[in-house]
Amino acid sequence: MVVFTYDDSKIEDYTMTYPVHERYDVPACIGACPDLVQSSGDLNPHHVGELHDAGWEVMSHTNRHRSVGRIRLESDAEAGHDRIYVETNRHGDHVGDPIVLFDGERTVEATVAGKGSDDKGQYIRLEEPIDQPLDATNPAYVRYTESFLRTILADSKRRIEDWGIDVTGFVYPYGRTDGLVESLIPEYYDAVPNYRTGVGGLNPIDDLEPMQLHRRYIETDRSTPEEIETFMATVASEDVLGIVGGHSEYDTLPAERIEFTIETALDHDLRIVTLQDALTELGYLD
Repeated sequence: MVVFTYDDSKIEDYTMTYPVHERYDVPACIGACPDLVQSSGDLNPHHVGELHDAGWEVMSHTNRHRSVGRIRLESDAEAGHDRIYVETNRHGDHVGDPIVLFDGERTVEATVAGKGSDDKGQYIRLEEPIDQPLDATNPAYVRYTESFLRTILADSKRRIEDWGIDVTGFVYPYGRTDGLVESLIPEYYDAVPNYRTGVGGLNPIDDLEPMQLHRRYIETDRSTPEEIETFMATVASEDVLGIVGGHSEYDTLPAERIEFTIETALDHDLRIVTLQDALTELGYLD
């Protein structure tokens, strides 16, 4: 079996990717963000419902594509500073969000006021200066508060289920999986297809951990046709569950690449199924 997954709640999931899968009569999974589904230009609940009725699985991708994993601080933060320099700025997009800064010795709660960059790097701007220093060599990280993480995980699941869709899977935005969120997700979901994206997408059935599944990206800048052929051949010949992923809105995932990947799977007599169906058949879901 092989599972196809698509992220981010973009309209191309419906206008481009869905018709390709329909031509081959095979399902896929989408990672949906309810806030984005309900915004102009993206999927709407009617589209998502149609995909679900056609046999697609809908997973949670947080309510607004928030990075739920921790992100490392790039430099020390001094008391009295309201700029926190980070290796990549995911939290600064969401003004008003509650975050925690910690270095192993100190923990500081703060509120996001925005973001920016200067000659020192990317920074999160805070509503108030921090009152304790943080040592980035410890190392130090930023993440959402536990209560807000729980709100994100519960709210996105509830809102999708309000559309009449059973949600069992969660897709990490940006592939950020580390930190407190790892211990929280099992309280709300039964499976994660992108726990470790960069390890090939081959999940041994004898040692399957539904919360720590991984996938191979099939975009043209991430996989060659030869690599996809080898991947599908391996899924067909070994006792593994194959998972592939992509982003329908990317120029690097045209319809032709999706067609090629589906055809390659079918040429190897693989069944293309949803993650829910695969895990149910393997005995991991009721």
